[in-house]
Amino acid sequence: MQDQLVNLIVQRLTECKENLKNQFFSKHAIPVARHFILDNLLPLEIAEKIHAAFPKKNEMRLLKIGGELKLKYSHIKNTSDLLQDFHHAISHPTVISMMESITEIPDQMPDTSRIAGGASMMLKGGYINPHIDHSHDIDKKFYRVLNTLYYVTPGWALENGGNYELWDTAIENRMIIPSLFNRLLVMETNQTSWHAVNPVLCDGERRCIFNYYFSKQSPQTNDYFHDASFPLHNPLIRPRPEQKIRRVIHKIKGKLFGKPW
Repeated sequence: MQDQLVNLIVQRLTECKENLKNQFFSKHAIPVARHFILDNLLPLEIAEKIHAAFPKKNEMRLLKIGGELKLKYSHIKNTSDLLQDFHHAISHPTVISMMESITEIPDQMPDTSRIAGGASMMLKGGYINPHIDHSHDIDKKFYRVLNTLYYVTPGWALENGGNYELWDTAIENRMIIPSLFNRLLVMETNQTSWHAVNPVLCDGERRCIFNYYFSKQSPQTNDYFHDASFPLHNPLIRPRPEQKIRRVIHKIKGKLFGKPW
């Protein structure tokens, strides 16, 4: 199945290459991370099989920090063979070569640890606040340069919530990308790629397989390192505009500790 998935993904990327490239390099009214969206990534029957092979919610670890995030999560190595086949396919050198051609980010490499990528599920009330991902791989050798997210919940709609958000650096304005079934979202990751997931509003299960690509080269002009773990009041996690009290607290902490809250 892995080889079949590689061929199907490469075929779709090739068919839509110019459109995806234009998306990635487009200038938006809201200055957010560069990204592209590819709908109908896989044939419908395969996408539905991936959805059916997803871990059950009682098999997944709950990540929860009040005011900052709430979701279910599994390392890709702990998921079904089909999800692991998809992980290996999206990490295949031929797919990565296509990603390099589309994004013009050179020397990309996969997550060989199978730790950075995983499967996430968000139930009613689940969300993630604006944040920046880890800057490096688990061994702190290579920069994260791209994040891939593949959504596999049939019938998911904008009004269900659980949609991806790209934020400006002030965390004042956002671009919402609905987490639609069989949609691939690819986003650059760097020091300013603020992103989030808005709260799930329905009783469904918003399912996603995510992965990262790495590079020896910094995605920006400078070298940098940051750890984006989710302890309370991490400066790389910021409150939403409506979380007014939490925003005041973060600003005070920023002044006290010299952090860029």
